[in-house]
Amino acid sequence: MRPRIHTCSLLWVMAMSLVGARAILGQAPAGFVSQIIEPERKSLGGGWNEWVGLVATAGLNTERITSLATDGRGSIWVGTSVGRVLTRSGTNWVLQADLDAQVTGVAVEAPGRVWLSTSDGIRLLNRSETNRWQVTAFRVYYQGQPGFVSGGYIPGVDAERLWGYVDAIYIPPQKRTYAPFVISTEHGLFTWGGYHGVWHHFLPHYWGANSPWLDTRELIPHRRPTCMIEDGAGNLWIGTDGDGLVRLNAHARDYSGRGPETNAKDGTEFTSFGAKETGCDFATVVAMSASTNPQAVWALLKERDRKWTLARFDGARWSNIPLDQEAHCIAETKPGVAHLGISRGLMKVEWPLKKLDLLRGPNEAVLKIVGGSSYSVFCASWFRLYERTPAPD
Repeated sequence: MRPRIHTCSLLWVMAMSLVGARAILGQAPAGFVSQIIEPERKSLGGGWNEWVGLVATAGLNTERITSLATDGRGSIWVGTSVGRVLTRSGTNWVLQADLDAQVTGVAVEAPGRVWLSTSDGIRLLNRSETNRWQVTAFRVYYQGQPGFVSGGYIPGVDAERLWGYVDAIYIPPQKRTYAPFVISTEHGLFTWGGYHGVWHHFLPHYWGANSPWLDTRELIPHRRPTCMIEDGAGNLWIGTDGDGLVRLNAHARDYSGRGPETNAKDGTEFTSFGAKETGCDFATVVAMSASTNPQAVWALLKERDRKWTLARFDGARWSNIPLDQEAHCIAETKPGVAHLGISRGLMKVEWPLKKLDLLRGPNEAVLKIVGGSSYSVFCASWFRLYERTPAPD
């Protein structure tokens, strides 16, 4: 659901139309045709396999795996440092696109509509009637104070900025109001306006599209977001560098569709979690994962003295386990069980027992991890992709 759009000035409409037209100019006329590729699967023992030849690891332009995601339908998406986008669906690996920028994140909106964060702004892949991927580039965003809650902007107050490097992009699986979200530690937390191709600061209109304006930047940190997830209950979590954890509560995420007469602020729209709540004096939220428990989440926290902590919220309270080494990523793979990417490979966590075990398989730093279908696990270092089906017991 989008906030209601009010009449705005002809000048603003013309300006935004120009932005949209300028973005379309980045579209490749011919598009990309998907191609099946055949990397080699190499057994590592213990149920783990490595996909050899998926990325090029020879020569001066060594290709790195820079993003790893799942689309919720069992397909795995891989983005690389040289702009390639690959997928595994069923038994096939497919090269979907070959772009002009490093791919840092993938968010699948629909089977024929995929958003990518890159080292040069945002790319949108749309599958055409001829089964080709058409690419639209978005290289700018708008930074400034919204002039009114419909999404218009005051000339002279707003400023057009170049994206440059973008860290990640995210589309919640359930509630997609304001999605996709752009996560950038340099620029802040941004959302897609949709109308006229405008990217702008995420300032949700929780008190109604016609309510008096409230500067929610005091409530939602925009300075350095690091990650975002939606839990099973529809709460939207934002991890930050320096501003703790913020949860946009599920019941308030639909407030944008209400009128002001039934949409008074009640103080329960947002919940913030810091050192006091988590029991850990952390500086940075490194990564998060949702859980099969609807309101539970996992969080990797980096403390101010450069120690790492694994924390879990059960819907009511936090508990944590100190880690003895650097951790990079996390994914729940079974109820109450998560896998951590660490500097020496993978670690399994059984939360009810507070038990940590180093797993056989990858023996290098695992930087990215996702859970696939049927409890499978995909994880990646810079240069290698590993798969385990089903997830280790």
